[in-house]
Amino acid sequence: MFSSFASANEFQLECAKSGYYTPDLMTKAVKTCKKLNLLVGESMELFALLETKVAEAFKLMDENNLYEDAPDEFMDPLLSEFMTDPVLLPSGHIVDRTTITQHLLNDSKDPFSMKPLSLDQIVPAVELKEKIDAWLKEKRESKIQS
Repeated sequence: MFSSFASANEFQLECAKSGYYTPDLMTKAVKTCKKLNLLVGESMELFALLETKVAEAFKLMDENNLYEDAPDEFMDPLLSEFMTDPVLLPSGHIVDRTTITQHLLNDSKDPFSMKPLSLDQIVPAVELKEKIDAWLKEKRESKIQS
C-alpha cells in the first residue's frame, strides 16, 4: 500500500505529519521489505525512496514549526512569512530579500514609498539577521533538549 503512494508529495507529507514517523521505523520497514522480498522491482524502489522523501518532509515540517511563535519583527511585512535574509529598503522598511526580489520583477518601485527601486539599493539588515539567527539557534537547541 505504501509503495503505491510513495511518489505522491501529499502522501509523504501526511506520513511525516502522522505522529507515527520516526527515521528508525522507516529504515527498519525498508530493510524488512528488502530482506523478506515483500516488495520487488519498481515497488521496492518507490518504497525505498519514501524513506528519504518522508524524512525531507518531516524536516521541512519540523523547521516550519520553529517559526510559529516568531517575534513580529522577524516576519516579512508584505507576505507575513518568516524572514531568512532581511534587507533594508531606502524607505527604511525591512523585508526578506526573496520578497523584494520577486516584487521587483513585477514592479520597479519600493512597495512602501512608491519611489523607484532597484536591487543595488537594498542593503542587508545585519543586526536583524543576527537576532534571527540567535533566536533560531536557541529554538533548535531547546527542541533538541526536549
